[in-house]
Amino acid sequence: MPSPPFGTRLSRVLLLLTFMCALAGSAFADTCDSFSTFSCDKGTPDVARLGGGTAVSGSIGFVLKGTNQFTVFTANGKAASDVIIVAASSSALTGTVNGMSFTSLTSFPEGGAVNAISSSLAGLGFCSSPCSSLSFGYVDLHSALTANGSLNVTLNGVPAGTALYAMMVVNGKIKFITPNSEALITENNRAAVPELDTMALMGTGLIGIAGIVRRKFGL
Repeated sequence: MPSPPFGTRLSRVLLLLTFMCALAGSAFADTCDSFSTFSCDKGTPDVARLGGGTAVSGSIGFVLKGTNQFTVFTANGKAASDVIIVAASSSALTGTVNGMSFTSLTSFPEGGAVNAISSSLAGLGFCSSPCSSLSFGYVDLHSALTANGSLNVTLNGVPAGTALYAMMVVNGKIKFITPNSEALITENNRAAVPELDTMALMGTGLIGIAGIVRRKFGL
């Protein structure tokens, strides 16, 4: 029997490679690992999202630049009874999330995420590859997420080089998690500072107001 044409064989090889890549992606997708008092539901969907970052190339898809705020929501608009922010940092986990400090963890509660976090932090210059020492922790926001809504999150003092993920509780168990591609890395999470020109203009205005007050009251 004659062998199939080269083009047909090449198409079959490409189809097989595509199928194998799909299987690999499924196999290495993040999974939920129970931690503290939280247990994971079966088949946890990767639909938890963090908004407000700038897209970057890398395993972790976004960087939080020039702001200390972001939002949490679900890709499918589903509600959650509680939202938990989990973090991995290249330095000690300090600071607060919505006014609450981190509770330390010995491991990251999303299986399949640590390698992505390590490579992304190294790629952004926060550590040398591989990041051999990461700090893990979480903050339970004790806040519900409404259907088709979003939750505002404010960071204070959280160090640059911290990867943030959201985990969401439904019916007492973690139901939704964040995939690596939708996680955030803090780069400069300070609130925006007014530009020098703006500050100078404000100063000029204050001086003018002071002059008016002096003339009015004869000071």
